[in-house]
Amino acid sequence: MWFKKTNHPEFVVIVRANILKNLLALVVALLLTPGIAVSLRSSLTSQNVGDFLVVLSILLVTVCFANFAFSYEHLPRGFLQELLALAHAATFLFMLLMGVLLIAVTVVIQIAYPTMFLLALGFNALLYLAMMLYDLWDSLRMLNR
Repeated sequence: MWFKKTNHPEFVVIVRANILKNLLALVVALLLTPGIAVSLRSSLTSQNVGDFLVVLSILLVTVCFANFAFSYEHLPRGFLQELLALAHAATFLFMLLMGVLLIAVTVVIQIAYPTMFLLALGFNALLYLAMMLYDLWDSLRMLNR
């Protein structure tokens, strides 16, 4: 079990790198929020909002699938530093895309169903937090190799 590896010399390095990467993805996504909101408010109509939510959902499922298909645990030991940078770049993009898509879904729900905005915001915030925790847990599985 990975809890026994908290005294591993790479534990703190892995945790710090993962938290920094995920916070950076969150900050970038939040910085994009005003642009996303303006764009969606100016282009969505009552006729196309449902179709757009379906497209967003498909994209979100695709990104989640890609994120879950990847695992730090499968990185080979020989080229760990080089592959770790690539792995962090890939998971950064997954987390950024998930954040941007969840923001878009939340804005669309705010436009189409204003009374459900806080509920959607809460669900999407919890989903993103869960994805961040999953990514941290997955990165710590490298210690089990």
